[in-house]
Amino acid sequence: MRKTTAGIALGLSAMLLSGCGGSDSKDDEAKKPAAQSSKKPQQEERKSAAPEAAGMDGTWKPINKSPIATMTIAGNKVTTTGKLACPGTLKPNKNKKETVITLNCQTKEPDRSRGTLEFKDGTHVIISWDGPAWGGLIDSLVRA
Repeated sequence: MRKTTAGIALGLSAMLLSGCGGSDSKDDEAKKPAAQSSKKPQQEERKSAAPEAAGMDGTWKPINKSPIATMTIAGNKVTTTGKLACPGTLKPNKNKKETVITLNCQTKEPDRSRGTLEFKDGTHVIISWDGPAWGGLIDSLVRA
């Protein structure tokens, strides 16, 4: 009885999961508004711009628990203070529309040595640090 119930449950699960896929119908493509597929040129331009052109210059402080007390950006140069006090650099990633941050600490900090910096609405900087396959640490900063 248990094997039969388990088999039925497994079969129903498989049917439900396989039914959740998208439609292959071309009608669905035709129904999408044209504005949805086009990207906003200003947003795209801002993401690909050099860090200094995007308005990131200045001093930033974390809003989460972080060994970084402040981070100062001046052009392509970065300086952090606090437990993780290091110089660093920013450079646009050529393959993706993002900025890569690299800290050159004397004492290596494996969790916060290289990451991706994202500039949000001119008010927030989010750093997604490189890490294990499941993802690294994230620091969120606001202007100091």
